Amino acid sequence: MSDPVVYGFPRSTFVNIVRLVLTYKEVPYQFHDLEPEMGKPSHLALHPFNRVPILRHGDFTLYETSAIVAYIDETFPRLPLQPRDITGRARMDQWVSMVNSYFYPYMIYHVSHERNVFPELGIPSDEKVVAHALPKIEVALQVTEQQLAHAPS
Repeated sequence: MSDPVVYGFPRSTFVNIVRLVLTYKEVPYQFHDLEPEMGKPSHLALHPFNRVPILRHGDFTLYETSAIVAYIDETFPRLPLQPRDITGRARMDQWVSMVNSYFYPYMIYHVSHERNVFPELGIPSDEKVVAHALPKIEVALQVTEQQLAHAPS
């Protein structure tokens, strides 16, 4: 089977998660920059919700980061990503869910986009959005510090 192809754009956090996993597992892959095609029929044919990343492996196409990463981990078993024990996998799933629910929306959408992405696109920043996000980020970081301080080494 041919090398996987990752579709996305270089600054996407979720695209870079997929690329990082493939690199960690030493799986050769191709990257297709989809940014010029975003929202066009060629993109929507790969991802009907107009998002990235997308993985194509042979005749199989898959979107959604967690599904892609699980597919990669099972398809290329060298250097597994998941703990083998039930409690280890449960803790991993908890961390993934925490990042998706409590970190990413506030750190990326509410702070990084407002302060970095929007200005690059000529869109004015809204500091009210940033001010709303900062206390939520503080809580997330405090929880992280507490959990890591009590985690087995």
